[in-house]
Amino acid sequence: MIRRVLVLLAATLATLATVSLSSSTAHAATVEVVHSPISLGGYCAAQVNPSSTIGFYNGSLGCYRWSTGGSGTTYIGTGSASAACAYLYPTATYLGHAQGASQALLCRYAV
Repeated sequence: MIRRVLVLLAATLATLATVSLSSSTAHAATVEVVHSPISLGGYCAAQVNPSSTIGFYNGSLGCYRWSTGGSGTTYIGTGSASAACAYLYPTATYLGHAQGASQALLCRYAV
């Protein structure tokens, strides 16, 4: 009888350990986040030029500021799309990027 109880107890503990390990292993989810030209401007101001206010992604990341007199934008410099993705969502792992609608930047992350 004691032997059966010990075998049952050992099997129960092994099952609990397996369930505990598999529930503690987190599976990373992939998310896509669209960063608008205005949010890209935040990256541009912090990393490219402090006078930047807007950024456009069209195969490369261009940083701009609003022109004086309301005549559009003035080019200030080039940023890095992958660095912008990492800067705009620092707690996630950067996986890749693509162009979104209206020259936004679409970033893929593992979270």
